[in-house]
Amino acid sequence: MKYLQTSSCLLVLLIAFSSCEKVIDLDLPDGEKLIYLDAWITDQPGVQTIRLLQAVNYMDQNQPSPVSDAAIKLTDITINKSYNFTYNNGSYSFDPGSAQSIGITGHQYKLDITYKGEKFEASDMLPRVAKIDSLTLEHKDQKSDFEKEGFYAELYARDLVGATDYYWIRTFRNGKLNPYLEDMLSIDGSFDAGISDGFVFIPPFREGVTSGEHPYQKGDEIQVMVRSLSKDSYLFMEQAMEQIANEGMFAEVLQNVPSNIFNSKTDGGLKLYGWFGTVAEISARKKVE
Repeated sequence: MKYLQTSSCLLVLLIAFSSCEKVIDLDLPDGEKLIYLDAWITDQPGVQTIRLLQAVNYMDQNQPSPVSDAAIKLTDITINKSYNFTYNNGSYSFDPGSAQSIGITGHQYKLDITYKGEKFEASDMLPRVAKIDSLTLEHKDQKSDFEKEGFYAELYARDLVGATDYYWIRTFRNGKLNPYLEDMLSIDGSFDAGISDGFVFIPPFREGVTSGEHPYQKGDEIQVMVRSLSKDSYLFMEQAMEQIANEGMFAEVLQNVPSNIFNSKTDGGLKLYGWFGTVAEISARKKVE
């Protein structure tokens, strides 16, 4: 009898909550359209690209518009060499040549931005990156709705010995980011510092390059990229990813993710947001035959 009473109460509460749903059109005031930076310099040869964008309002369906009237210079502090980025078609770029790279592991970099008469600076160190041993494939039959039939890839990557290393793992499917997977962040191939050093990445990262609900099929091309991160860049990415995933019934109040771009004048009137980071990249590809 007690069970029936409890079930009835739960049913009444469910009906009450569902009947209270109502779509409300919010008339939000236009906020300040902030300027933010998207700048990741890699150790890969060829063109390096930086974007400076103006954010849109929360309810605006348009894409952020590019800012074209800034001056951007990157300096390799380690060898005292500078690169002037030029604006074209929505972004700023520098082309050292198809066989040349401006990103060098272990070097310190500084980004200078001049905008509206004010100067901004950001800096980062380009850290070493892990080694990928292999990218394997195995066909599996369907076991459940969360593990369907298809090809399952596994990443075998090895952390480097001798220091705490921070990694950013991205998975691509047929030349585009795999929409069924989230980027992964790792410390020394694990979840926290001090757990391991110099070992193969643990299973959550090894197996995390495949979605069980959307495994790979014949004809798919898989690419897994491992990027190195400085500790500061890792902390930025961790906070940014937490905010992106912050939704649903138990979502917390949104927070501003810190920026490493500072106005050279403490009393400057402008502020830029976003992040400047330098990364080394290594990747592996596999075609599902």
